[in-house]
Amino acid sequence: MQIPTYTYTDPFDQTIEFIIPAPHTNICISISGGADSAILLYMLIKYCEQYRPDAEIHIITASNPLKGWKNAKWSTNVIDTILHLTKTNLIKSHHTVYSKQDPRQELTSTEKMIQIKHGITFTIDGTTQNPAVEISDTFGPPTLKKRNPGHGRDIWWTSDTGVKYFVPFMHVDKRMVAHLYKHFDMLDTLFPLTRSCEWHNSNTFDAANPGDGHCGQCWWCKEREWAFGRL
Repeated sequence: MQIPTYTYTDPFDQTIEFIIPAPHTNICISISGGADSAILLYMLIKYCEQYRPDAEIHIITASNPLKGWKNAKWSTNVIDTILHLTKTNLIKSHHTVYSKQDPRQELTSTEKMIQIKHGITFTIDGTTQNPAVEISDTFGPPTLKKRNPGHGRDIWWTSDTGVKYFVPFMHVDKRMVAHLYKHFDMLDTLFPLTRSCEWHNSNTFDAANPGDGHCGQCWWCKEREWAFGRL
């Protein structure tokens, strides 16, 4: 069976291509509980169920005390909902990294451990491009400038251990993510369970702890509201 490439174009002429190429069957994806990685996991499952039923999906999540370990809860809610919606058997494991330090460092080391344990040869990531600078600057600090338009980062790359990385949203902003939720009819089912808020107890802006909701004031909340028209 020929493995197809799916193309999606949003109303703003942003386009992505999506494919899980052979011979990769053991796949890793990072799930934060946010909107980007949630819809990417849903897309991955729907694609693999039809074209790559031999695939095995392994999930990794990073959580830290600055946000009250909320990513662990949010990601579990997202995964449970996707399991219910898709009835898939492709998800084989979910690894959560609890780190009091920079979770990204422990996430990287844990990811390498998972790659060895499960024979991972393909990793997919939901990182998006920032909105245009004149828009993202209105959201206030902080912003990851390496995600600004024109960043030059690749959608496909290979690690020094030979693992293939695929970042399909790297050259599109969050409006594409909103379009995909509409395309897959997930705005009323999956989207409300996702959380993009990056409030934590070391933030300097004046916002109360939103609990399991959105603070509405951090950069990531404003990006989400800009793209979706709501939190």
